[in-house]
Amino acid sequence: MILAPSRTPSDLPPPAHSFAGEARALLGLGVPLAVSQLGAVLIITTDTIMLGWLGPDALAAGALGFSVVIVPTMVLIGIAIGATPLMAFAVGRRQHHLREVRRTVRQGLWAVALAGLPVLVLLGRFEPVLLWFGHRPALAADAAAYVATVAPTALTGAWFVVLRSFTATYGRPREAVAIALLQVPLNGVLVYGLVFGAWGLPRLGVVGAGLASTLSGLVALAALVGFLSWDRRFRRFHLFGRLWRADWSRLAEVFRLGLPIGLALLFEILLFSGAAQMMGLIGPQELAAYQIALQIASATFMCALGIGQAGGIRVGLAAGAGQPAAVGRTGWTALVLGVGFMGTMGLIMVLAPDTLIGLFLADLTSPANRAVRDHARTFLVFAAVFQAADASQVIMVNILRGLKDTRVPLAFAMVGYWVIGLPACWLFAFPLGLGGPGIWLGIVLALALVASALITRFSRRATIPAFRQAFGT
Repeated sequence: MILAPSRTPSDLPPPAHSFAGEARALLGLGVPLAVSQLGAVLIITTDTIMLGWLGPDALAAGALGFSVVIVPTMVLIGIAIGATPLMAFAVGRRQHHLREVRRTVRQGLWAVALAGLPVLVLLGRFEPVLLWFGHRPALAADAAAYVATVAPTALTGAWFVVLRSFTATYGRPREAVAIALLQVPLNGVLVYGLVFGAWGLPRLGVVGAGLASTLSGLVALAALVGFLSWDRRFRRFHLFGRLWRADWSRLAEVFRLGLPIGLALLFEILLFSGAAQMMGLIGPQELAAYQIALQIASATFMCALGIGQAGGIRVGLAAGAGQPAAVGRTGWTALVLGVGFMGTMGLIMVLAPDTLIGLFLADLTSPANRAVRDHARTFLVFAAVFQAADASQVIMVNILRGLKDTRVPLAFAMVGYWVIGLPACWLFAFPLGLGGPGIWLGIVLALALVASALITRFSRRATIPAFRQAFGT
């Protein structure tokens, strides 16, 4: 096969030579990525709102089921993210980048498939595990049914991330963002119809929410594949031609970078998932309130995540181009932007809690919802406190990933989230008797510790082996 000519250097993402220029570049790339991530959160938020309208028990079942399926989902997304620095480095180096990026995209899709298909089998029957954790049989049954129907989104979502990262590396994420946003109303229509039995659709309750997310995810993935196969600037990559052919060396490289990222995300999400399990043991009202507060915090987090992902891509471009000064400029600019935004969002959580909580509960004054509202108010204060730490850790870890530095951040995540954070949640909640607020206190402690460690590592980046290898120092 004859390869299409590579793009000219002037057609590739340009470097920035000042902090103001870097801020503009980060926002230009990060805002679309944040909007795309926000679209994914809005889908989950829509499910949460609809289940909240159905009742506290349905909301608790959805929250418990989500706490299960998000664990393998984040691992697969981590593996998918492992392809991003390889693409960015190839583009920054500007030598045979078309061929090298195509190899990485294909093997990124392979890696997700190889890791994801066994996950679908395991999630098919999860009720015994929930019962073993001590959850009430009715809650466990509804949550397990939700998990079984929503599980395919773990695979389709990670594939979407690989393809979106490909477009973002070449500075064109907007089409993928548009598709992600169009998925939101599609999912909303399907959720309403399948949860409540509207428009002649079956009334499936909690299961309907999971099925709607799966169907809308398949449509979004198919739309992105169709766009990349049709668009003149992308179809010349022939991404899906000979997709069945393995490229073992590049597949191993994707796994080498992606598995530590996936495991780091696993430790982080296990903190929040484990917290949900503990909340469920305290009571369904606390669990429902935890899910509401977490959904609100997740929406703001996506903006910091978008900036971090943009920073990781730009650091990869700088590494490929041999520009060490640009790495520092990108990292510190991204940190200031992300922390500033998240601090503002935390202030809104404290000043207007009922406005935010009211999105999830049809009637804040009803006897069934009053206790959920009160717990959610308290939890939002803790969510506001950890905004700056959450922004710092997600931005710094993405910047380090852009340098292909993934193993030490994995150790930080394991110690901070799993060794310290989760036991602290249990200690504060149960032996010390703080209940739900104690669980949130443990989360705040874990995020602050990991953020501090990552910032310190980036400030000493000249000692990182991946940095020295990239710049020959």
